[in-house]
Amino acid sequence: MKRVIAVDWSGAQTGAKSKIWLAEVCSGRLTRLEAGRDREELIAYLIDIASTDPDLVVGLDFAFSFPSWFGKGNGATSIKEVWDLVSKKGEGWLSDCKPPFWGRRGCTKPNDLEFFRCTEKFAAEQKGVNPKSVFQIGGAGAVGTGSIRGMPYLAKLAKERFSIWPFHEARAPLVIEIYPRLLTGPVNRSDFDEREKHLAKQCPEIDCEFACKAASSEDAFDAAVSAVVMSRHMDEIVALTQSQDPGELMEGRIWWPQEMREPGVGLSVGAVAHADCPFCDISSEAAVTKSRHAVAIRDAYPVGAGHTLVLPTAHVKSLFDLDPKAQADVWRLVTKVRSDLQSHLKPDGFNIGLNDGRAAGQTVEHTHVHVIPRFDGDVADPRGGIRWVLPECAAYWDQ
Repeated sequence: MKRVIAVDWSGAQTGAKSKIWLAEVCSGRLTRLEAGRDREELIAYLIDIASTDPDLVVGLDFAFSFPSWFGKGNGATSIKEVWDLVSKKGEGWLSDCKPPFWGRRGCTKPNDLEFFRCTEKFAAEQKGVNPKSVFQIGGAGAVGTGSIRGMPYLAKLAKERFSIWPFHEARAPLVIEIYPRLLTGPVNRSDFDEREKHLAKQCPEIDCEFACKAASSEDAFDAAVSAVVMSRHMDEIVALTQSQDPGELMEGRIWWPQEMREPGVGLSVGAVAHADCPFCDISSEAAVTKSRHAVAIRDAYPVGAGHTLVLPTAHVKSLFDLDPKAQADVWRLVTKVRSDLQSHLKPDGFNIGLNDGRAAGQTVEHTHVHVIPRFDGDVADPRGGIRWVLPECAAYWDQ
């Protein structure tokens, strides 16, 4: 996926053409930054691009769903049913502004409901980030209107063979949910001079001809910076996999780069990087593929062709020091690595496992999973496999 588009979205009833900005990065350079399309025209444009060049990833700046309790309370059992529900009732919600929606004059925020998705709670742990609720449809920073007027288009894109992450397996053309504040980092986006300084210092991918336009408004700035940051992390994006978490399959998940997250996120213990650990500073060139919490590299001392290690990006001695989501993400990357090796090398089998603790043979105290392709004839008798860690107990068939 080399073509990247980021869209700063708008739910405005009128004037959306001037508020919706599209930024495109190709081959590492910002090549397009423009407004002028309404929501229908923008989605039609994306579909048209994908029909001729499906090698595309699109970031859309609105919430892809609601907290799961809201969808389930309205009879939805899948994300498709949530989008269908919004398509039928969304404009009525916006017009009536009844609880749990709020933000219009006379419509105050209810006090007894959970207003955030898990992904927004996670985002709130980052410095300087104050995510908004999809139920807020009026007032400063409201995101609900744009989200409600955006979700039905996700169903339309899905019908046009776009993959919508994390609900679908990540394949081109791919759509991900973005939150520009997580991608721009700490910057006063409302100040022209600050926007201009940030672009000059942080975004060399943006040439002078686009820099002035990118600094001209918050909307243009958010689109341009988001596209640039997405393009820098394409290895991470193409390694995304469909979520196996029932909550995420109803609520969705915001994407932003692992390296921009606060240290320790995803850990059940306060692990930090170790300066003397060979696995704590993997270069982008060494990485075979990545996921949200893990990276895959080739073993420096392979026992055979394709021998690959999958390790968490956080420094932990045991895989079981990670929280369940991070553990699951490691195993999802193991699955992807195995699938890739199967396609490229066509082995006859695999050994997959980890050494958990010194007594089990662990020599590097940063947990890692071995994925080793095996081929007929690579040893005289492969029976017993991993049982040979204790040779006297391996050949149980002779006992």
